[in-house]
Amino acid sequence: MQYGTGAPLWGKKGEELSSPQQQQGQASSLNSRYQSPSRAYQPPSLGGTEYAQQQTNIMEDAMRQQYEAEGTAQAVMSQMTTQRYQISGAHGNVSEMREATEKTKREIKDLATKRLRKKRRLQMIAGALALTDLFLFFRLLVCGGSFFCRRY
Repeated sequence: MQYGTGAPLWGKKGEELSSPQQQQGQASSLNSRYQSPSRAYQPPSLGGTEYAQQQTNIMEDAMRQQYEAEGTAQAVMSQMTTQRYQISGAHGNVSEMREATEKTKREIKDLATKRLRKKRRLQMIAGALALTDLFLFFRLLVCGGSFFCRRY
C-alpha cells in the first residue's frame, strides 16, 4: 500500500474507499473540500456492514489498549508506592543512624576527657609520691640512716 492510493491503512488489500469527495477528482476535490462550507461530510461507503465491523474492531482494540495501559499504570503506581515506603523507611533508618553516631561521638569524647583527667590525676599522685620519696631519702642521708633524726 502506498501513500496517496486512497486505500485506508486499516482496510484489507484491494479494498478502496469511495466517497463523493474522492469520486469528483483529485485536483478539484482538494481545493473544494476545504474551501466549500456548504458541503457536509459524507463518510466513505463500503459494501454491507464491513466498514462498521472494521470500526468496531478498531474501537475494541483501542479500548483493550486503554485497559492494558490502565493496568500497567496501576502496577507502576503500586510499585512506586512500595518504593516510597521503602525510601521513607530508609530515611528513618539513616536518621536513627546519624543520631546514634552523634551519641557515640559524644560518649567517645566524654571517655577521652575522663581518661585525660585520670591520667593527670595519676601523674600528680606519682609526682607527689616521688617528692615524698625524695624527701625521705634526703632525710635518711642527713640523719645517718636513722628514721628518727635527733639533730633537731
